[in-house]
Amino acid sequence: MESLILPKLPPNTQAGKGASVYRKLLERTAEYSKAHQFVQSMMTAYEGLPEGPDRSVHGRFFELVIGETLAQQGISCLYHQAEIRHVPLAIFDWFLYHETEPVTVSCKTKARERWKQAAYEAMMLKRAYPQAVNYLVTIEEVGNTEIKQKLAPQTIDHYVIASSPEYDDVIDEIASKAYHEAIPASPIIKGHFLDVGGKQ
Repeated sequence: MESLILPKLPPNTQAGKGASVYRKLLERTAEYSKAHQFVQSMMTAYEGLPEGPDRSVHGRFFELVIGETLAQQGISCLYHQAEIRHVPLAIFDWFLYHETEPVTVSCKTKARERWKQAAYEAMMLKRAYPQAVNYLVTIEEVGNTEIKQKLAPQTIDHYVIASSPEYDDVIDEIASKAYHEAIPASPIIKGHFLDVGGKQ
């Protein structure tokens, strides 16, 4: 399977260990019609590496898997590791720019331990963009109610397990809006913009 995002990432990210593992496993992966099946395949291959999964790149590998599902769904304009003006101390794994309703996708392999970070980032973004929509995507089988009951209002809007069929509906929902590069007055302070082509 050919990646839509790897060629668009900066050289230092492409050369990193996480991207190297991702590239190797992607070459062995067939194309899938469903996003959750792609996630299942990639994460199973990663966990089954002969040398064992490299936990030092676990998070970056998962970020790339999720970014690929966004791009393969036709979302052609997205930011990786974005820092947003007026949103302090927050770095968004994937940020999709829309003038009034930007979307963030926070990728957490261990949601049980790290959902508070995603909630903080979502809360800070909503102060600058009240209509922003924030997604917490994980592979950890944690009950939705367990995390949702702890979420403060106006933080994470959607929590989903990427290897579940529900993730396909989430991807369709995200792709239903048009996103573009944040110009000319960009609120993006730092982050790499990927224009992967395809529909918007």
